[in-house]
Amino acid sequence: MEFAQLGRTGLKVSRLCLGTMNFGPQTSEADSFAIMDKALELGINFFDTANVYGWKIGEGVTENILGRWFVQGGGRREKVIIATKVYGRMGEWPNTSRLSALHIRRACGRRVRSD
Repeated sequence: MEFAQLGRTGLKVSRLCLGTMNFGPQTSEADSFAIMDKALELGINFFDTANVYGWKIGEGVTENILGRWFVQGGGRREKVIIATKVYGRMGEWPNTSRLSALHIRRACGRRVRSD
């Protein structure tokens, strides 16, 4: 796998990035885990996600799938660089979307749900 410098972060990411947009609504959790396992096996260490992926407002379906995959261990979290977005609507109130400071802080501190 070829790697590239990620801006001025000092991080090296695979030139291929695994998109996770359909994890949950169109790809089962088991299949999503298998895809991420294979990507990591092939040297892909750059995964793209967003808090709105999964298409259920306020649920973070795809990010929760990634979180459950990470907690399986095996160095998964230490090996993967995540690109994510926080702009999408996560609720009906003014500070639950776009670039409100509250929305960004909540997105950064979100915990993985176990259900």
